[in-house]
Amino acid sequence: MKRRIKLSLERLIGNLFEGIFPSYLNAPHGLELDELRQYQPGDDCRSIDWKATARTGKLHVRMNLVDKRVTMVFLVDKSRSEKFGSFRNTKEDVQSAILSILVHAASETGNEIGFITFTDRVENYIRPKAGEKEALIHIKNILHETPSGNCTDLNSVFTFLHKNVLQPALVFILSDFLAPYNYEQSLKTLSSMHEVIPVTILDRMETALPVARGFLTAQDIETGTTKSLDISTARTTPLPYLTLLKKLHIDHIALSTDEGEEIWIKKISEFFDRRIRRGGRRRR
Repeated sequence: MKRRIKLSLERLIGNLFEGIFPSYLNAPHGLELDELRQYQPGDDCRSIDWKATARTGKLHVRMNLVDKRVTMVFLVDKSRSEKFGSFRNTKEDVQSAILSILVHAASETGNEIGFITFTDRVENYIRPKAGEKEALIHIKNILHETPSGNCTDLNSVFTFLHKNVLQPALVFILSDFLAPYNYEQSLKTLSSMHEVIPVTILDRMETALPVARGFLTAQDIETGTTKSLDISTARTTPLPYLTLLKKLHIDHIALSTDEGEEIWIKKISEFFDRRIRRGGRRRR
């Protein structure tokens, strides 16, 4: 199943950015020799293969194969709410597993991978680089990173990414999206340039409210404050981020702490398959 994710991710990147599919470069520089052919008017003289020319008596040029790679950035929520979990896993456990699976699949294709960890501020920025071994080391460091903040501010990290990653990228957002609703414009701006894939991680206890009337007292795990919630209103009001993602036509992957790795991988694979069948980037 993990192999399927790798192949699906490769195809998805290719559909979105024409990223992993090779293109010819008629020049002496390139990653891999594809073929030798006879010289044609307009060919760069620097691409002439003199050994083949001497052997055949005719000018030959080297056709090099260049792989166009894609920049991928993982936004990792390190706020205190990620520590919550009422079942066998915390949201942080799910996040760690998914991050490892996606990065391992992406790094094998030679794509440049970067990371941004955040709370109510940007905690750490690791610039996109190619290299599977280095990417896996970064994951290990991220998982053991102690953030300086407790709360969540999605607007700050979206704005930071837009200013620092200037070429189109594939952006995965690993978060529960339980944050102040101040990021509509920054997410809209971000998604107009990059291909954004939110991976939302929630716990059933955060959304499964009893069918009843009255008020429920809950404590905010990030701020420590207590609030009274109207149960009947909370049950019928959609979460703000779901409304926004639908408005901006951004597909997302929804995962839960009460699911196992097999289900998470199945959901990711099915998501990639749907995107591949749909084709390239959606116009916004």
